[in-house]
Order: sequence, then structure tokens, then C-alpha cells
Amino acid sequence: MKTDVTDIPAIKTVWNSQLMASLSVVLLGALFFWQHQTAEAATTTATVEANIVSTINIAAQNGVVFGDISSSSSSGTVSIDTSGSRTATGGVTINTSTSGSPANFEVSGDPNGLYDITLPASVVLTSGAGDNMTVDSFISTPDSNGQLDAGGTQNLGVGARLNVGSFQPFGAYSGLMSTTVEYN
Repeated sequence: MKTDVTDIPAIKTVWNSQLMASLSVVLLGALFFWQHQTAEAATTTATVEANIVSTINIAAQNGVVFGDISSSSSSGTVSIDTSGSRTATGGVTINTSTSGSPANFEVSGDPNGLYDITLPASVVLTSGAGDNMTVDSFISTPDSNGQLDAGGTQNLGVGARLNVGSFQPFGAYSGLMSTTVEYN
């Protein structure tokens, strides 16, 4: 009778162990391969853009002119709106034979561009003799922001209020006001 080697219990145990080990290696390899196949990478692209606009500019056509006014024993104010209309309060009198005018600026830049307007909080006017008056309550048309037309321009009018002291010394008073525009 011929003995089959696989029938010997010791050899059968070794053979089964080797078979199980080989099968384990194959299963681990398949599992490793499968795990690496599910961790896929993806790549895409997106655009990057920039838009260079023309600079925004502002040019003064004229400054605020309150015109000739008289003071008295009472302080008061003279206001000029963006249309050029003047009003006085308190002890101040406007000389109607002289005119006043709001400041006028031309803003230019990118056609149809939107922009913000920044006006000063106050400006000190000084006479040649060193006397002072304060200008405040600045207003503009357009208000706090504007839009350039299709040609890239817009007129900006600025009015304000002049605070006149009691017995304000006579003389010509002047000062500088800053007006800023920037794209928004």
C-alpha cells in the first residue's frame, strides 16, 4: 500500500500551515491593493483674474466763497449749499451785492466707476492779521458717494457753514480744505 504524504498528520499540519500562511499573504496583499485603490486623488483648475482700473482724480474748479458779510455784537453763521444759496443766522448779515459760491470739483476716472467722498470735519480760516474763523458742516452733491458717467467724469459741489464771532475783525480770511475721492 502506498502512503500518501499528505495523509501523515505531521506533514498535513505543516502543509495546512503553509497553505494558510500563503493564503493570508495573498489576502493581505489584496487588501493593501484595494485600500490604495480607494484613496484616489483629483485635480482641477480655476481662473485667477485681476482688473486694473484707471486712477481716480479730482480737480478743483473753485473753492467755497461765502462772499462779503458783516458781523455784529452777536455771533452767527453763514451757510452756503451746493446750489450757491446763502443763509445767515444770529448777528451776521450777508451783503447781497456780492455773490457766494460752493466749491466745485471735477472727478474723473473709470467710466461708471463708483466712489466715496470724504469731506473735512472743519477748516480754520485766517486773516492777514492772524484772526480766525472756523468752517464746518461740509455737505456735497452727490452726498457721500458718487458714480462717474459713461465718459468717466462727474461734477462734485461742496457747501459748508462759516462760524462768525461777535465783532469778528474785518479782513480777508482764507484756508485750505481737503476733499478726497476713492473708488469703493
